[in-house]
Amino acid sequence: MSATNFTGKHVLNLAIEISLAVLVIVLVSCSPGTETSKSHQGMVFVATGEFTMGSDIGFTDEQPAHTVLLDSFWIDKTEVTNAAYSQCVQSGTCQKPSVTTHFDDPIYANHPVVSVSWEQARAYCAWAKLRLPTEAEWEKAASWDPVKIEKRIYPWGDEFDCKKGNFSGSSCDTYEGTAPVGSFPSGVSAYGALDMGGNVWEWVHDAFIESDPIIKSVSYYAVSPKSNPQGIDPSISAYRVMRGGAWMENFGGGRSAYRLWFGLDDSYKFAGFRCARSE
Repeated sequence: MSATNFTGKHVLNLAIEISLAVLVIVLVSCSPGTETSKSHQGMVFVATGEFTMGSDIGFTDEQPAHTVLLDSFWIDKTEVTNAAYSQCVQSGTCQKPSVTTHFDDPIYANHPVVSVSWEQARAYCAWAKLRLPTEAEWEKAASWDPVKIEKRIYPWGDEFDCKKGNFSGSSCDTYEGTAPVGSFPSGVSAYGALDMGGNVWEWVHDAFIESDPIIKSVSYYAVSPKSNPQGIDPSISAYRVMRGGAWMENFGGGRSAYRLWFGLDDSYKFAGFRCARSE
């Protein structure tokens, strides 16, 4: 087309096309669970907003269910793999897992790294210029449905389904141990995060005061901040929270609100982690 034929009408049509393209990009980037160029590779986005944390039908340390407001954040779509963690080891920043049988086996490169302590998990996330997700962030990414504005019991819904995760005693899969990350796409959360029910327990940021979850007592949730809670003062507890359930130990039945804890310096053959970042 010559310059003399490039009329005002053509200019207007071109402007409209560009505006529509920009609008599509903006809408996609704001969608729950969408990855964009602004994200860290392999992360999903969780927008600012309230969600229901905890469970009134769970153990006492999950009670009461309460409303929490979180700033927007990104969280890994899957658990950190042996291959990813080995890069940190090779850099000299991270220590090897306490058990390296599978860690050193290339066949397990895409399986979640296990036998790492909370401190090792924290060190890896820092090396990757990320951080461990808070307990609230993890639970929101796992259980909140931002479209229906309701909480799910499991990442995929309200009914347990062993086909949607790698669980203890499951007759629905062929894995005798961990599964490669992302092996259960039907178990995806509303935000697009995978493996948040089963496979391995996941370390989160928050400290925990050891308690009996069955005996009635004052719960941290009853007095926790309503906005961006960070857990109890870490200086008063050597315990850290784990979430999600594992292939061999499925305390809590894979419910997203269930809380388990372990010593921050202790490695655990059923525990791995994923990282997060603030928006």
